[in-house]
Amino acid sequence: MATWRPFKGMFLDELLRLEGLANDLRSPHCAHCHIALNPTTPSSPRLFRCDDCGQHLQCLACCLAQHSRSPLHRLEEWNGSFWTAASLVELGLVYQVGHGGFPCALPDTTIHNMVVLDAPYIHTVRLRYCNCGRAQEADPVAQLLRNAWYPATVLDPSTCATFRTLRAFRLYNVLGNLNVTDFIAALERMTNTMAVSGLTSVPDRGRQFQRMARQWAFLTRLKRVGRGHDPAGVEATALGQCAVECWACPHDGKNLPLDWRSVDPRLRFLHMLILAVDANFRLKNRICANEINDGSLGPGWAYWVEPEGYQEHVRKYVKEDDMTSCIAFAALLQKDTRMTTGLRVSGVGGCVCARHECMRPNGLGDLQKGERYCNIDWIVFSAIMGVVILALTISYDIACQWKVRLPERVSRLPESMRRNLEEMRVQYGLPIWHSNSHIVECANENKLQHQPGVGKADGEGVERLWANLNPAALATKEMGLGNRADTLDDRLDNHNFLKNMRQGATLQRRLLVARVERENQVAAFRIVSDSVDAALQKKWKAQVKAWEEDKSQPNPYVLPTTGFPTEAEIRLELQQEERQNNVDGRASIAGSSATSFISAGIQIEDTQYRLRELRDEQTLLTADREAKLE
Repeated sequence: MATWRPFKGMFLDELLRLEGLANDLRSPHCAHCHIALNPTTPSSPRLFRCDDCGQHLQCLACCLAQHSRSPLHRLEEWNGSFWTAASLVELGLVYQVGHGGFPCALPDTTIHNMVVLDAPYIHTVRLRYCNCGRAQEADPVAQLLRNAWYPATVLDPSTCATFRTLRAFRLYNVLGNLNVTDFIAALERMTNTMAVSGLTSVPDRGRQFQRMARQWAFLTRLKRVGRGHDPAGVEATALGQCAVECWACPHDGKNLPLDWRSVDPRLRFLHMLILAVDANFRLKNRICANEINDGSLGPGWAYWVEPEGYQEHVRKYVKEDDMTSCIAFAALLQKDTRMTTGLRVSGVGGCVCARHECMRPNGLGDLQKGERYCNIDWIVFSAIMGVVILALTISYDIACQWKVRLPERVSRLPESMRRNLEEMRVQYGLPIWHSNSHIVECANENKLQHQPGVGKADGEGVERLWANLNPAALATKEMGLGNRADTLDDRLDNHNFLKNMRQGATLQRRLLVARVERENQVAAFRIVSDSVDAALQKKWKAQVKAWEEDKSQPNPYVLPTTGFPTEAEIRLELQQEERQNNVDGRASIAGSSATSFISAGIQIEDTQYRLRELRDEQTLLTADREAKLE
């Protein structure tokens, strides 16, 4: 910026130069036919320039000839003092559809007026349809699509958007959270600045563009997964088929070795699927009076669960009484008490791959009243429906309670969704950060990092996905359920696509870190192992192996709470040893005993801990109190 500051005046001069005739001030002439143009003479040919073609000057005849195939260019006409907006419609241009603007041997006799949204402007175009053999009997809608113009309706369309505009808006929406209202307002402002004053008008096409943008995003997803080439047609699309799957998760027949089913049990974790489950109560949806029944364009075809079966299942569980609690945790305490007045959806539940943070196909579902088992069960088992795996780990912030009666609840799911949990070798864990909210015994037993084969997966990736979706919460809160589902499908589609495109760099970075950390951990482990008796090592290894194979065995990572001497018992034992030392003549010459010294140290540590807790409280300390703490 410092190098630019001295050039402020020069840049401003050049901007102002383009507001006039610029380099053509002395001898203006048409750049195509070279006819002289004298803007000061009334009989002189009219003078035009085009923002899209360049800054060169054009006469009327050349301008119409050059733009017969470019009806969406933005023209300006010189009025003798400054440039004013000009329209190809006012100049008499009629665009020939079906031939790219070239003449048609048998054009339609009717001239149609069409509003075309082509960012950054809204244009009005006069056009004719094609009736010759080139059209192959295509109706007006098909002819517009072949011209890369997307019609807003299939019934006598009068509004279109160019493919490039729809493509650009989709990216603006999923990356920048730009909504249709603001996008159309920007186009109107660019088309005519005076439109905001109400003195002039620009065709309002907000509703039409909303439909076109939604349809475009849906068709783009269908096209990408090859649904246009299936002889069975679009309606034969399977559940979850339009979702972008995680490239790095195990997929039988794609990225697994041929003998992966017979791999050594110690290496089974290499082909294990790790899922993270969570609920998001920001993605609400209000009850809307007089709403038109407008379902999703592809119900269950991407990331949402199949809606009809899901709703039928949830209706069977109006009230659940089997919840117990090990903690004062929001997901448990607020299960049936979340504010749902005026809401038909209180949030969403989601299932992602924990290591790569991609939403699973059919891994998202609406929550009607808090975070209930019936919702989460359906979402999780929809997300793994048809998956072929030998081991599965599920991270969930209330996994300690959710897993208790899970086999019983799975038996009540549709047969196509049921899975044998024992054959799949399912293990459950609490996400790293959330595990701190559980009581010590529960956290030690269910921590994700204590589960074999999990490695450094923290189970919190689903929270990071919610952070990407939450900016859409305000807009989707007021949408119909169908529009909302399609909108969030598109957001998730972009999220998974970006995750996959960055997998190479991410996994490479993790590999470099893992190699260094492995060496550190191996060195630390050897130091500890060398200090432990061989017999005790063997005993500990046996305990770990027994617990990993059968979770009903004692957890080796949990210290027993009984069987240990109390502080008072240890103090008494030390005092007895000191008395015996006095009798034997081996008493310390120090002024105090070892027992009293250790007791004093423990008291000091306890006082320091309490002071730290007091200091870290979210309260304002007076200067006197803070000085005492110091």
